[in-house]
Amino acid sequence: MELVFIRHAEGEHTSDWPNQLHMMQPALTESGIQQAEQMGTLYPLSSEDVVVASPTRRTIETVNIWSKDISIQKYVTPLLGPRMFPQNPEWEPLGCDKIYTLDELSTYYPEFTVLSSEQALWKEGINTISTEQFENQADKFIRWISSFKRTVYCVSHDGTINSYRQFLGEPDVTRNDFLRETGIFRIRI
Repeated sequence: MELVFIRHAEGEHTSDWPNQLHMMQPALTESGIQQAEQMGTLYPLSSEDVVVASPTRRTIETVNIWSKDISIQKYVTPLLGPRMFPQNPEWEPLGCDKIYTLDELSTYYPEFTVLSSEQALWKEGINTISTEQFENQADKFIRWISSFKRTVYCVSHDGTINSYRQFLGEPDVTRNDFLRETGIFRIRI
């Protein structure tokens, strides 16, 4: 099966970087909305596709705009971040990286199926968990998506995508490898 990681479209928190990184649940900018609309041409979806998003407004908005008028399976999980990269226990999480709660998701985005991960992940996410904990959770996530036997698109964040790239065996991944908005990383698993 093919796994495609896609970085979300441009969010409000990056329009005045780094001054807005503590903004809670930033939406897409006008440019981000256009980027998400262009994804339909760049990465066309079919009704057989599966899309999984992290539980943040910008990733979910990216998915909803991209998949407009297409009936697809949409999931949301904290296993897609956000996650700091590289991991540093001394760094404080940013406000823009706070994830939605289960209640917020069911209220605002009922069209998404929520993956029932460990309850602790729905409180704090994967942003600051240890590398060992992340690898354990990443292994569970990869096994779950492998059950689909077709292309799975994961709309996530630059640090999270790099963490998965590293987990999946790509050597020497650095911050210089961060994807730009709506950039992709494909891998066969």
